[in-house]
Amino acid sequence: MANTRKRNVFIRIIIAVAIFIYIAIMAYKELSPFDFRVITAFFGLYLLWTVVAESLIYKDPDTYVIEDDDRRSYLYVQLSFLLALFFAAIDFVDLNYTRIKALEPVIIYTGFALFVVSCFVRWWGFNSIGKYFNPRVAIYEDHKLITDGAYKKIRHPLYLGTLLSIISIPLVFNSWGSLVLIILLTLPALVYRIKVEEELLIKHFGDEYREYMKRTKRMIPGIW
Repeated sequence: MANTRKRNVFIRIIIAVAIFIYIAIMAYKELSPFDFRVITAFFGLYLLWTVVAESLIYKDPDTYVIEDDDRRSYLYVQLSFLLALFFAAIDFVDLNYTRIKALEPVIIYTGFALFVVSCFVRWWGFNSIGKYFNPRVAIYEDHKLITDGAYKKIRHPLYLGTLLSIISIPLVFNSWGSLVLIILLTLPALVYRIKVEEELLIKHFGDEYREYMKRTKRMIPGIW
């Protein structure tokens, strides 16, 4: 299990590094100093979070997965997110189709701030769920329902962190076209992921999870 996770981490880092190098080369040749700093700062921060999260926060499970019902939901979320990220970066560096420069630099700084907030939310979620975290929708042999920490008021704090991270992308790169992609592709994929996960948790935990659902919201306290 640990080797599989490490392999997936390595693949994600390789993809991110490849995009970063490509964008950096284009940015160095074509962009103003400010734009170059924005693009390199974001991808540097993104890579730093990936390395820190994977190496310092994630905890390897003690037992084996006994049930897996992912239905490719993780793949859908990741692919749609990478598509939006790639378009946003290209739009910022070269196309400028949906970039509104009158909003800068405030919109860019807002995006960076939101991304940092998303990292803290995900860090809290990872610490709360501990060894039961799995990028796939899965149940472990000794699986216990986590209802404290980040999970006390909402059922999916990690997805809230993911949502904040996703929303930060069009802000950092001032790319409203990528926001359209996120609304049309990534958000439905995330909602689908939540649906798949909750169905499995109800199946495994039964009334315990139903009671937990009654006193919590999915991602936004008091709203949804």
